[in-house]
Amino acid sequence: MSRLKEVFPYKAPSKKVTANMCDINGHMNVSYYLETFDVYSRSLFESLGFTQDYFTQGFSCFAIEDNIRYLNEFLEGDNIYPRFRIHNYNHKLIHVVGVLLNEDEELSSISETIVAHIDMTQRRTMNMPQTLLQKVEAVSVEHCHKGSINFDLRLSVTNKKSNLLIPQEL
Repeated sequence: MSRLKEVFPYKAPSKKVTANMCDINGHMNVSYYLETFDVYSRSLFESLGFTQDYFTQGFSCFAIEDNIRYLNEFLEGDNIYPRFRIHNYNHKLIHVVGVLLNEDEELSSISETIVAHIDMTQRRTMNMPQTLLQKVEAVSVEHCHKGSINFDLRLSVTNKKSNLLIPQEL
């Protein structure tokens, strides 16, 4: 098993690059990188407790910042292997790092996302309930014990208090 598979223990299903995902340059269009990271990280968030039931209770999470790096191309017919980890968190924010590996288990793309816990009635960030925070902490500790990331991260979560106002158009 490659080191990246160890360091990014949350394994999502593989995905094959189709012709409609490719742009004029013959490689996967950037929009499909974001879609792949977004769609395939959802089950990680559901496993933490961000479920339809939690949304029905009036809470959710919003991605408030993303950073994607493109390192190697994906071409039509290539298989993509997404993997994730919770890198850091505080009472309101979660820093998720994802990677897309190719069939040779080489790093092809890196994604970082900061996700905010949201009270949907006010559309504002709020502290996660203790049970959710404990689950995030347990998964983060488990992921971080798998090893350190051997590339620079561009985003970060601090332990400072934040009270972000989410624009109404979201």
